[in-house]
Amino acid sequence: MKVQTIKFNDFMSGNYRHEPRKISAPIYSFGFTWAGFFNMSPEIAGAYWLVSAVGLTAIISNLLENHFASRGASQAAELIAGAANVLMPVTFFGFLMAFLWRLAS
Repeated sequence: MKVQTIKFNDFMSGNYRHEPRKISAPIYSFGFTWAGFFNMSPEIAGAYWLVSAVGLTAIISNLLENHFASRGASQAAELIAGAANVLMPVTFFGFLMAFLWRLAS
């Protein structure tokens, strides 16, 4: 750290000038590589599992529900919709607890 010496009389009268500070900021570069994507920390891998499991549960239940509804099997579509209403929160909280358990251990 550089120290600036100022005469007391100049300081009291306000006749001194600060040297302008030179501010340098580091420049970060973020690049995407496949090796970096597949070589991830366990925490990030757990987050990907969480998002993937909940997303796939939603997509598969929607596809099955639409399939059965278009075929005229409204009872099967209603059953899948009811199961999805239970399965989505269970899947989400289950994988969330597994993710948090991994973070804690």
